[in-house]
Amino acid sequence: MELKSKIIRSIYPGLLALLLLNIANMAQAQIGGQRSFAFVHIEPTARLAALGGSGLTLYDQDITSSFVNPSMHNESMHNRASLGYTNYLADINNAYAGYAIHFDSVGTFSGHIVFMDYGKFDETDETGKVTGQFYANDYIFQIGYGRKFRDDPRFTYGISFKFLYSAYEAYVATAGAFDGALSYVNEERKMAVTAMFRNLGYNFIPFDETREKLPFDIRVGYAKKLEHNPLRFCVVAHNLQRPDISYVNVNKRNKEIDLQTGQVKNEQIGFGEKVMRHFNFGGELVFSENLQLRLGYNYQRRAELGPETVKGATGFSWGVGFGIKKLKVDYAMVTYFPGISTQYFTVSRNIRDFRRARPENF
Repeated sequence: MELKSKIIRSIYPGLLALLLLNIANMAQAQIGGQRSFAFVHIEPTARLAALGGSGLTLYDQDITSSFVNPSMHNESMHNRASLGYTNYLADINNAYAGYAIHFDSVGTFSGHIVFMDYGKFDETDETGKVTGQFYANDYIFQIGYGRKFRDDPRFTYGISFKFLYSAYEAYVATAGAFDGALSYVNEERKMAVTAMFRNLGYNFIPFDETREKLPFDIRVGYAKKLEHNPLRFCVVAHNLQRPDISYVNVNKRNKEIDLQTGQVKNEQIGFGEKVMRHFNFGGELVFSENLQLRLGYNYQRRAELGPETVKGATGFSWGVGFGIKKLKVDYAMVTYFPGISTQYFTVSRNIRDFRRARPENF
C-alpha cells in the first residue's frame, strides 16, 4: 500500500504541471507557460473580454476597470457591485464578484473575488483503475485603492493587492502580488493614458519544493473618445519588460528544409511581428449609457493560437452592453480557435438603488 501511494503521488505532479501549462496557454498564449499562477491574466468580466485585453484605461463607473488597473478607481464607482460568469474553454467555469466604495476625503476602495473551477478529475492507481475523484480550483482575492492627486486631479494613482490560492487535489499553492498604476485622465478631451506594473509578488507556498515566479507584466494603455462620434478606441502594450514574447512553433506543418544540411529551418519571426505581439486593440461604440457595442483584437492570440491555414475569427472578440432599468448587463464572446469560443456574462448595479424610497404620505 505504501508503494502504491508513492506511485500515485509521483503521477500527480506531472498531471498538475500539464494542467497549469494548458491554463497558461489559454490565458496568454505561449508566454504564460514560463510563470506560475498564469490564470491572473484571464479577463473575468464581459466588457474587458470584449475589448480583447485593451480595456486598461476605462475611467467610468464600471468597477471591473479597477480590477485590472487600480488607478481607474473613481467616485462614480461608489456603492456599485458587479457579478460575472464565464463559460470558459473545456467546460471551465469562472465566477467574479466585485464591489467599490468611495470616501471624499480618502479615495475609492474596491474588493474583487475570482473563482475558477476546472471540474472533476478521476483519481487512478498505477494500473489505471479509478480509485476516486478530485477537484481543481483557483482563486483571486483582491483589494484595491485609488484616488486623484490633490494638486492636479487629472492625474490618478492606485495600488491593489491580490492573494492567489490554487488547490489541485491535495496540492495547494499560494502567492501574493501587487499592482501599481499611474494615469493621466483628461475628461474634457475624453482621453486617458496609463502606465502600470502587474503581479509583482512572491510564491508563498509552492506546489513542490521549487518556488516559481509570478507572471510579472509592465503595461501602457491609451483610450480616446472621439468628438461628436460614439467611438471610443483603446490600445494596450503589454509585457514591455520582455522585448521578445513571440513563440516559434517547432511543430509547424509547412516546414522549410535547408538544402545544404537537410535540417528543418525553424520559423523566423521578424522585428515588426515581434513588436505587434505586444499590442491589443479595442473599440467601443457608446450610443448612450444604456447601449454600447464592443470589438476587440488580440494580435498575439491570433498569431499563436490560430491554425496555419484558416485562422477564422481567432483573436477577435465582441460584445454588447445594455441597461435594463437600473441594471447594467454586459455580454461578450471571445474566439480562441475557429469554432471554439468563450462566452461572458456580467451584471452590475448601484447598491443604493435597491433601497425603496419612502412614500411622501404614510
